[in-house]
Amino acid sequence: MEPSEAGAGQAAAAPTDRLERLSSSARGWHTIQVAVLGFIGICGILRTASSPAPRAVQWLAAALAVAALAAACVAIFTVGRVAYPVGDADDGAGAVPGAAARLRAGIRLTIVALILAVIAALSGWWPAASTTTTTAVAVTASSGQAWCGPLVSGPAGAISVRTVHGVITVPAQAIAQVRPVAQC
Repeated sequence: MEPSEAGAGQAAAAPTDRLERLSSSARGWHTIQVAVLGFIGICGILRTASSPAPRAVQWLAAALAVAALAAACVAIFTVGRVAYPVGDADDGAGAVPGAAARLRAGIRLTIVALILAVIAALSGWWPAASTTTTTAVAVTASSGQAWCGPLVSGPAGAISVRTVHGVITVPAQAIAQVRPVAQC
């Protein structure tokens, strides 16, 4: 075998070797993509019907979840074409740049799908309206007298409380303690 023939054999094997490394990397990413697709599915399943989020936020989250699902499906297809090259006629040096570009695009789409799914899932953490609202306060005067009831508007420099006996106004300098209570 002449030296020029050996160099030609190595040059022909190099694109195939690079394509095989790309394909192996794509198979690893393909596994990650299936996990991302599962995460998107779980986020869609874990929705509650009684979400405290406003209706517009719920619709936006649903649209983002559908967009994440679509992006994940396109990404899986794109990376799958590199991971499992079926029917590609061009196995030469021209296949490597195209495969590398498809792999990069698929990875970017996977990241976009994951970000969209996370943003959609955040709507599930919308703060619920407080169910333990305190509308009453207990006011204790420095003399030891105490009143309980909801606050009402009154004169400046005083606290006014509606009690069962009527509205009581206590001057600020005579107040020892004011604390919220669930009921009187």
